[in-house]
Amino acid sequence: MIKVPSQTVIGNQPRLFVMAVLGTTLLAGLSGCGSQVSDDGSASSVTDTTVPPTVTTTRPPPNVPSSSTTTTTTLPPTTTTTTVLWDLPDPYVDQVEALIGTVESLRGRSFLFRPWVGRVSIEEMVAGGIEAAPLDERDYMKDFFELLGMLASGTDWETLYSALEDSFVRPIYAPPEGVLIPDRSLPLDEYGSLLLVGELTKALAHQHHPDSYHPEVDLDLDGGDQALARRALHEGEAVLVQTLYLESLGEDRTALIYEQAAAATDPGSDPDLSALANVPRLAVEERVFPGQDGANLAFDLYRRGGFAALDQAFERPPDTTEQVLHLEKYRAQEPAARPNPFRVVLGGYETVEDGTWGELRWRGLFSHHGDPVSAARSAEGWGGDLYQLLWEPDSRNLVFAARLTADSFQDESEYNAAIRNLVREGMDVGDSRVIDTTTEWVGADYAMLSWDIGVLTLVVASDTEAGQLAAAQLGINLQ
Repeated sequence: MIKVPSQTVIGNQPRLFVMAVLGTTLLAGLSGCGSQVSDDGSASSVTDTTVPPTVTTTRPPPNVPSSSTTTTTTLPPTTTTTTVLWDLPDPYVDQVEALIGTVESLRGRSFLFRPWVGRVSIEEMVAGGIEAAPLDERDYMKDFFELLGMLASGTDWETLYSALEDSFVRPIYAPPEGVLIPDRSLPLDEYGSLLLVGELTKALAHQHHPDSYHPEVDLDLDGGDQALARRALHEGEAVLVQTLYLESLGEDRTALIYEQAAAATDPGSDPDLSALANVPRLAVEERVFPGQDGANLAFDLYRRGGFAALDQAFERPPDTTEQVLHLEKYRAQEPAARPNPFRVVLGGYETVEDGTWGELRWRGLFSHHGDPVSAARSAEGWGGDLYQLLWEPDSRNLVFAARLTADSFQDESEYNAAIRNLVREGMDVGDSRVIDTTTEWVGADYAMLSWDIGVLTLVVASDTEAGQLAAAQLGINLQ
């Protein structure tokens, strides 16, 4: 399975943020070129991959059952036109046009209409929230991360956020604007062209499957578990097409892409990248997931049924990050359990988020103060959840409430232990007190965890009174 190689890590933080969502696995994708994913998760070599100019050929890999056949798809006449003018200097138009043709050839389908391509400045990306929500709409995130001990108190969130956005010097598909190329990445080098192939692939998929694309699921917590899962399918297909593109290049060009990619993600070449080591692990998981785990999903589908299987997946996309993390659950279309709904109402607080938190983000919470492998193991028994995040802007107090189910009693036990570790290691709480099946911590911060048969209920808060009121509204008796 595709994994981020060890040389792409600073401490325990991936240094692939500069590649953003799809790019977070690009070096891993490079190292996996010419490989397909086997049933046991290992990679098997695929020989003689050719990319003809107008015909795509899908060959089953060695371990696909013999009943699989080779299919050849001839592209229909291209539907792209030059009626829409691009915001690009003339020397770059031909380069982008050629890459559009390459993507159509590799994917075996044409754009329904000519995608818009233009330039964007880094300042516009940060101010407009092209990569995610604008900073002034994400202010509560700083308080959330501080509450859970994932950001040091007093961290300059604006500087850190700007460093993150400024490091995304790459083409990006950002509907409804289109495909945007940062000014300072022009002219596109070989690595930039590879990244553009991925973004054009997403634009192509969006045209053919408009209901399955969720553009804004990044560092912010908004968007929901389902949106993350569906974005992973798009990002994964982009990695797949990039891999096919790489296989069509000669050794010299491929080696140059390796070199340029390594330079682009070297923190020594850009002081801003060094600051990324301070990013909360939850944000890391959200950044890496769509490209890395989405690629695992896309490669598995492609191995089993070529691009026809991808097309079917776009019509029936994954509904949870659990389905992407555990492919057998996607194949079985295993739905998430839905705990009893709740609604917390607190005077002065506004609900800034609610929905399904999901396995991926529980893993992100657990891994910040613990071992990532153990965190993944603790989170993988996820069955379903509901959460609500409330924030009081004036005081900057915050309440996070969640109701969670797991697959088994053992999985509940592992979630219980992981949440307790998160509270003890990340929050400023005092000694705990136990009331029946409920544990309460009261200190500078507040936490409450109740474990009844089949359900875990969690409240963490900046203010004790608000936390206890939330617990009471969730039906927890603290007397």
